[in-house]
Amino acid sequence: RQDTTIANQAGFMATRGQIQYFHEVACPGGFLPPYESHHWRGDSLQRHSVEFWSGGFQLFGQCFLNRVLSLDPRRFERQLIYHVSNNKQRTAPVKKMARVGDFYGQILRVKERAEDFIQRGRRRRRKSE
Repeated sequence: RQDTTIANQAGFMATRGQIQYFHEVACPGGFLPPYESHHWRGDSLQRHSVEFWSGGFQLFGQCFLNRVLSLDPRRFERQLIYHVSNNKQRTAPVKKMARVGDFYGQILRVKERAEDFIQRGRRRRRKSE
């Protein structure tokens, strides 16, 4: 994975139990301050940017959790959030921008290829039995 290609996640919502799981199980060095573990090496608050703490990079980079998106068209569109401050649209290089329709089409193509790969594997197993 290349973190430079991951868009900000724009925050998250979690229950008290989920936060406790993040802190005690999922995240090396813990999820909640103070960050005294050897894992954080020095002052972690100065070592990371605001996107790390408020944009979800802590969860998806440090804690190794994965994002899950529904590919149902109605649900997919509801998972998108417009970055209201527009600062990312002005500062990010154009090559990092993608139209939502193009991105959605690429995701669907990856899904189709994965499904085809699984089906071919199943057919091969049946033939070999």
